[in-house]
Amino acid sequence: MPDNANIILSELLNLNNRLIQEPDPVLFIEKVMQLAARAADADGSFFFRVTPDKYMNLQYSNIQSLNAASSGLNFFDGVFIPDLKHKALRRPAEICAFSHDIVNVANIFQSADIDTSFISKFDEENNYATVSVLAFPLLDRKKNLMGVVQFMNARGDNGKIISFTEETQKMLISVCQLITAALERQRLAESYTQLLESFIEVLARAIDAKSPYTGSHCQKVPIITRMLATAAVEETEGPLQSFEMNDDDWYALHIASWLHDCGKVTTPEYIVDKATKLETIHNRIHEIRNRFEILRRDAHIEYLQKRLHDTDSKENLQAEFVATVKKLEEDFAFIAQCNTGDTPLTEKDLARIDEISSRQFVRYFNRMLGLSWNERQNIKDPETYSQPAAEYLLQDLPDQLLAPFNQGELHNLKITRGTINKEERQKINEHIVATIDMLKALPFPKELANVVEYAGSHHEWVNGKGYPNGLTGEQMSIPAKIMAIADVFEALTAKDRPYKEPKKLSEVLSIMREMKNIGHLDPDLYEVFIRRGVYMEYAEQYIDKKQIDEINPEEYL
Repeated sequence: MPDNANIILSELLNLNNRLIQEPDPVLFIEKVMQLAARAADADGSFFFRVTPDKYMNLQYSNIQSLNAASSGLNFFDGVFIPDLKHKALRRPAEICAFSHDIVNVANIFQSADIDTSFISKFDEENNYATVSVLAFPLLDRKKNLMGVVQFMNARGDNGKIISFTEETQKMLISVCQLITAALERQRLAESYTQLLESFIEVLARAIDAKSPYTGSHCQKVPIITRMLATAAVEETEGPLQSFEMNDDDWYALHIASWLHDCGKVTTPEYIVDKATKLETIHNRIHEIRNRFEILRRDAHIEYLQKRLHDTDSKENLQAEFVATVKKLEEDFAFIAQCNTGDTPLTEKDLARIDEISSRQFVRYFNRMLGLSWNERQNIKDPETYSQPAAEYLLQDLPDQLLAPFNQGELHNLKITRGTINKEERQKINEHIVATIDMLKALPFPKELANVVEYAGSHHEWVNGKGYPNGLTGEQMSIPAKIMAIADVFEALTAKDRPYKEPKKLSEVLSIMREMKNIGHLDPDLYEVFIRRGVYMEYAEQYIDKKQIDEINPEEYL
């Protein structure tokens, strides 16, 4: 040990304390190598990093007398460690990596079992003389190879090159164990990060897979989120000029955008996939069509009976029958159109539904047959259901009113906008509450503390009319408002939703402009979204080319 042993020990203790706090392992390794070289008074020092897939690469190098640090030395080509078994002679670092042995030689050129060709070439090219060499492997607690450390040309008190003593060797191994600890900590942190991200991705893909119609929503929202966040950070003037994000903010936003819909695991598939108003597990419009078929057949029978009994002229009876059939066809076409939810219903439409529903047909078969136990429990008068009776064309029957969702035909057909009734809408809205509850239950580290806020606010409106908490724009963070725009844009551009046809990009932007005008979307971020062409950057890569039409951005600001 050199005379400044106390100083070296003090620095070693300081490095040990910095092990947990040092965010950059490369910088930490450099400091450890510098300290070790000073402690041994070694002229040359090298660190070879071993990757999990068994490649060894030179990460740090320094030769003091040549004033050559890492950037100035191209000293060692990376090697695949398993390939070393085919080499008769190996370099010192290769011996350590392959056999986990320690190499300590007083004069490397006097060791016949070591490959010195590369050292000879280096010495000749740099007018240098390599003599003593010490190399040893760095192994973690499970004996996995993390790296190899190599020192050369130890110097004595008079400055002459000496061998690395056994005491110096033990000291250097002890000092360099800090590198092992740093690499092990980094690898463990990376493993946990990979595990977390893989779990999040698996969960997001499972949510998307739950419904064939939301195929990649959870996977695409993060893409739009990052694009818009990047554009917002790059703003140099206006309301967003001071908006910045550090590494933790970016990572939290990344995690939040992947998990923003994790609560959808609690939403029944038929509601998520509900393409028509009468859809439960299947589209019940066919049941109603059959009733219209019955009424048409009844009308035909009535016509034939009147012809048989000559109650009126043939011409009048035919005209009456044709008019009845035409009315049935028109009424069914209207009901079928209402079922799709494509067009909002007016008061006149609702009145017509009521008028159609008042028509009756005769049911002859027992309605109690084939019902589940739960359905039978909801019928107060089973005797009425078991006897032939007249029934209304459109029905809200007791066995259809199963909690928590009202499956009544009339109730659902009278949904004025879209295909989801109020009970189903409430259940869908609950997914964000479920998301918040699920995320709150996770022990996120401090740097991910904002994940819950970012993910849980993407259905809030800046005017305070969103859900679940009715937050205003002032109460929402910018990343949360970014996610709200990303969620809307992906949903509007998606071509795999059963309840709507794929929209042209111009239609999507028109809808979003209106959403901005009524206080749904943040106006400043919306302007960045349009002005910086985020919508087009995403569209060109991820939406159907047929949906992309000519856009004049000024029209949508």
